[in-house]
Amino acid sequence: MHAAARDFPWAEELEKTVITSLTTSFGLDFLLFKDKQGGEVDTIHNVRNGVWATEAERQHFEKETAHYDSAAYHSHANYVATGKRDKASQAAGTLLDPYRNTVMPAHEQRNLDHVISAKEIHGDAGRILAGLDGVELANQSSNLQTTHETVNKSKKQTPIDAYLNKLPGLISNHEKTLAGDRTRLGSMPRETPQQQHEARALEDKIRKTESKIKELKAVDPEGMRKRDAEARAPYDQQINAAYYTSSKFLHQTARASGAAGLAMGARQMLGLVMAEVWFELREQLPALLDKLKQRFSLDAFVDSISKTLDGIWKRVQARFKDFLVAFKDGVFAGVLGSLTTTVFNIFATTQAMAIKIIRELWGQLVKAVKVMVFNPDQLSFVEQCRAVTSLLSVGAATVVGTMAYTQLVPLLSFPFGTELAAFAGALVTGVVTLGLNYFLLHSAMAHKLWAFIESLTPHAGSVREFQAINAELDRYLMELSRLEFNLDVVELQAFTEELAACNDEIQRSAILQQAVTARGIDLPFEVGNTASTRNWLASLV
Repeated sequence: MHAAARDFPWAEELEKTVITSLTTSFGLDFLLFKDKQGGEVDTIHNVRNGVWATEAERQHFEKETAHYDSAAYHSHANYVATGKRDKASQAAGTLLDPYRNTVMPAHEQRNLDHVISAKEIHGDAGRILAGLDGVELANQSSNLQTTHETVNKSKKQTPIDAYLNKLPGLISNHEKTLAGDRTRLGSMPRETPQQQHEARALEDKIRKTESKIKELKAVDPEGMRKRDAEARAPYDQQINAAYYTSSKFLHQTARASGAAGLAMGARQMLGLVMAEVWFELREQLPALLDKLKQRFSLDAFVDSISKTLDGIWKRVQARFKDFLVAFKDGVFAGVLGSLTTTVFNIFATTQAMAIKIIRELWGQLVKAVKVMVFNPDQLSFVEQCRAVTSLLSVGAATVVGTMAYTQLVPLLSFPFGTELAAFAGALVTGVVTLGLNYFLLHSAMAHKLWAFIESLTPHAGSVREFQAINAELDRYLMELSRLEFNLDVVELQAFTEELAACNDEIQRSAILQQAVTARGIDLPFEVGNTASTRNWLASLV
């Protein structure tokens, strides 16, 4: 085994990772969050697929669709006006029927069709969620189209895509009926007036069937689909604009995001507290048991328990600031995770597992972004890269652990099966986290990679040293400026301009070094000697 792998504290790190996972994403997570398909905010896409976030909206939908009044949809003012206008166009020979891609002759039977059927619009959960009037939407000019009576009556309330799928079957059925009627007509007697009347009736039926087949075969599928798209685009646009800019959606989104943020913050903070309690107990309990084995007394037992609790309290107090940071980061992660889930649900229905994965990823992404943007620990460039890599590897490991948990829960249906699945998920998360962290940060290959990156930015690791040195030099110069050391005004002005013209810390350090050397200033470190500089910096801590 490689020396780095042999020296890596596998057991200790695995314990920390598993305990942290158990007390957060696989413990408190399933107490504080009730993830469900589609999330906590109703979206147009979800309700159209029968997935409701709120029971109130589902009940409202059922109430609105309980009764369909066809007359209201077919007596609207624009419906009547469009029919009159198309009648005049047909008489003038200018009425286009895009369903058949032809101009309608004056003798054809004309019907005015709702491209998106009135019944479909009435029962559209998205329209009801947006609170828009179905009669008004159905009778917009973009949704009204005149076509041949045969096409309209065969389409009925069927969406155009579904109608075109069943059209070959309709034609085939009519052709079978036509063939049977022709055979029957050929064998019919025509001796009596009644028999002749029946034969003429059958001939008339055959002519009508032939006409139906002709008109149905004349249907242009591409023309119908194009007309359907032209009707649905403004229809969906109005519904989406009305709902996603409504106070109902915004309030629901804000409420869900706020609740998720508080729950995530509480989860992260309480999880850290519980982990700290466990780590303290793990250290104290063996010593306590060993002491009581040798000599048990109630006073000693109570005293030991009191000391253990006091140690736990001091440990928690010492990390109080970390708990607050964890709560703050958790709030941001929860809010962003909830918002991301809502956005996804606008386009596709998210499953419960996906919601948890989004939340866990944001939990690590918030930390990573904070390291990259704010760099609170003043890390060098390479150290920043390593920290971000470590955080992202934890996020990836949590995703794998979550997937394992989700797959195990249905299989472990016996008592305590859910808890066992949670432990297995946390264990998988811990193992994957350690594996990724070792490979990306501590393996021989990783060391070579990080060394190569550091070689590309040789001064990245010295930024903090330059900052500390310059701060101390500034202090010395401030003191020296109070002394008389034969600098005239012109020299002092030139020195100031040189410092102001510097673009980086290296140039500034060089100018300060020249000034110190020229004036014989005694510094507490040897300029240019890295070891001397580091020793002096260490003494400042």
